[in-house]
Amino acid sequence: MYLETERLIINNLSLDDLDFLTDLDADPLVRKFIDGKVKTINETRQYLSENIDGYLRHGFGRYAVRVKEDLKPIGICGFLMENYGVDFGYRFSQSAWGQGIAKEAGNSVIRYGVDRLKLKKIVGIVLPDNIASEKVLISCGFTFVGMDEVWGKKIKRYEITH
Repeated sequence: MYLETERLIINNLSLDDLDFLTDLDADPLVRKFIDGKVKTINETRQYLSENIDGYLRHGFGRYAVRVKEDLKPIGICGFLMENYGVDFGYRFSQSAWGQGIAKEAGNSVIRYGVDRLKLKKIVGIVLPDNIASEKVLISCGFTFVGMDEVWGKKIKRYEITH
């Protein structure tokens, strides 16, 4: 998969992205609204393998988001198959925060999911106090459908349905 936006290149993660992902998942602020736990290199390696397997199994996974000018990875954005449906999610290095990167990447990935992957329903979940991610979901076209519980946590559930 390959997408290009004004500032970004979005493509499949590869084993070469392990060091970047390890750094990303070792940042407690990046992980704060996911599960609040930093990941070890072995956990990150497993997560990377699951995404690469997802490309083959489901036709999607989380994708690498890279700065167009130098291809430096700054985050991930994409889809995972979860027990509650096709999950849209993302996380970015702190250096990318506050610049509209999540919205830019998210809109491009959502268009890809709807137009190319023909996804009928995409779910976005967010913890109630994660206002920034809630704004990203809304700007990407998600509609709030209600409160739910996922992995023992109360969450706000958003969806895009086609």
